[in-house]
Amino acid sequence: MSKQPDLEPAIASMIFLGRQSQISIRELSLALNVSKRETAKAVHRLKRIGYPLQLSRTGLIHHRTFRPIDVEQLRTRLITERIGQRIEWRLHVPSTQDELKKLADEASDGTVLMAESQYAGKGRLTRSWFSPVGGIWLSVLLKPTRSESHQVLTLAFATATARAVSTVTKLSLAVKWPNDLMIGSKKVAGILAEAMYKGKNLTHMIVGLGVNANVDNASLPETIQRTSTSLNHEFGGDVDRNLLTLEILEEMDISYRVFESGHTSELLEDVRRSCCTLGRDIRATTVDGVLEGKAFDLGNDGQLLVRSRDGTVVHLYSADVVHLR
Repeated sequence: MSKQPDLEPAIASMIFLGRQSQISIRELSLALNVSKRETAKAVHRLKRIGYPLQLSRTGLIHHRTFRPIDVEQLRTRLITERIGQRIEWRLHVPSTQDELKKLADEASDGTVLMAESQYAGKGRLTRSWFSPVGGIWLSVLLKPTRSESHQVLTLAFATATARAVSTVTKLSLAVKWPNDLMIGSKKVAGILAEAMYKGKNLTHMIVGLGVNANVDNASLPETIQRTSTSLNHEFGGDVDRNLLTLEILEEMDISYRVFESGHTSELLEDVRRSCCTLGRDIRATTVDGVLEGKAFDLGNDGQLLVRSRDGTVVHLYSADVVHLR
């Protein structure tokens, strides 16, 4: 095996998707044609992101079973028109965004690809997203017939996710423009949308969602522990990931149908009600510089309207936003 990034998914698959209850470092290294040292390092990395592994001094890997999201149950119970009519599942991938891009040309509108973990999860502005076992990591392929105001879909899917979480856990989530979901001042989920064009025409979008569902807060990187949280921490117990994923996909499907019917104003009203950025003093960093002012509304395309210190109204389509107070 020549590519190091391929090693972890291959090892995870051999351990958890194989029939053996235990396997040795030596067996893995021979099967994958890599050194025992590199194999052991990869096993330790998988353990750090939540896979139930134990490596003995003799090189034997013991593993407990874990419960992945039940895709067959989702396929059976899901009631949608577009989103989730096809669901792909992976164990451990670089990112669901990249995996779904491989299927984008042949896959139908609404195809969902989900994974148990990611080792190169994507956030905004090329940031990484820590994606351990226990979260909900998925991407949705969209091929809308309406390309105008398609940016609204990112915000609409954020509010759809907030509704789903509230239904399952009774927790209240707020949308922080442009794509974060918050519990109080802490981030619990995020959305990333990537649009692909042929010339000036939108061919498709891939909308990625990451939810810290059953994630140990102590396992989060130290750099984000003060600003992030998880649903199970806030809820006081593990969340039913099957049920939550089902609710998220059904709520997304409703939002997508509203968008396709041309009623983006309805979606924006929902976002306005749940957006904790509106009415706040903010600092926005854009490619053009830094802006401070009060966020007071959303435009028809989902852009953030900000009244700057000098009274000028600025339309922000993309920015890194910090709430000042």
